[in-house]
Amino acid sequence: MPFAAGDPVLLLERTEEGDVRKHLLRAGDKVERYRGLGVFDPGKLVGLAPGDRLRIGSKDLVLLTPTTADLLETLERRAQIVLAKEAGPILLHAGIVPGARVVEAGIGSGALTIVLAAAVGARGRVVTYELREDFAQVGRANVDRAGLGDRLEVRIGDVRRGIAEREADAVVLDIPDPWEAVAAAKEALRRGGALACYSPLVSQMEQTVRALEAAGFVDVRTIETLQREWVVGERGSRPSFDMLGHTGFLTFGRKA
Repeated sequence: MPFAAGDPVLLLERTEEGDVRKHLLRAGDKVERYRGLGVFDPGKLVGLAPGDRLRIGSKDLVLLTPTTADLLETLERRAQIVLAKEAGPILLHAGIVPGARVVEAGIGSGALTIVLAAAVGARGRVVTYELREDFAQVGRANVDRAGLGDRLEVRIGDVRRGIAEREADAVVLDIPDPWEAVAAAKEALRRGGALACYSPLVSQMEQTVRALEAAGFVDVRTIETLQREWVVGERGSRPSFDMLGHTGFLTFGRKA
């Protein structure tokens, strides 16, 4: 299906060195200077289709519909993001599916928010609480740029002091002290709803687990995801020298 005005478009570039670079634009946006592309008119993308090629200056680009992973790789960062290797397990273990109602804190650069908004679909809803107005603006802009802004509501507030929503299917916390928000999350969740917490440190994870158990959550578990890419060549295959190791612990529990 051809790209319409407002659609996110991934422009895939392969450099002379063999590296892959990704550029995310919205079809029909205004003419301006885009990083890595120079001055370009995204209006030229309207009517083109996934798989088409486009030449911008000396660059030969392939147009694609961006995946959720592409959206994470190309967003503007102001804070450390939750990576795809954690985002996927959050969706699976918290049961976040099309039509779900999800509460998140905080938005940061909007990486996990994009994953949640994509997962809940057009019938779902994501409400994000963020303490910092500057992060809220950047995160919101990234979600809008991904074409998912109609599924998101951003609130400036502190989830540790309470969550207005009720009967949520899931609450996802990416804050330094998630244990302080466990009581508010329990009030916001429906019976059987899931709480997911992201914590970089062992001490944070341990305190979160204890808080969930004290609050009566069941099926409490913590996982750590490690990821290694493989390089396939003409003479065989080998693991990449760089492994994406520890970035955070994921702790889950369900409201009984």
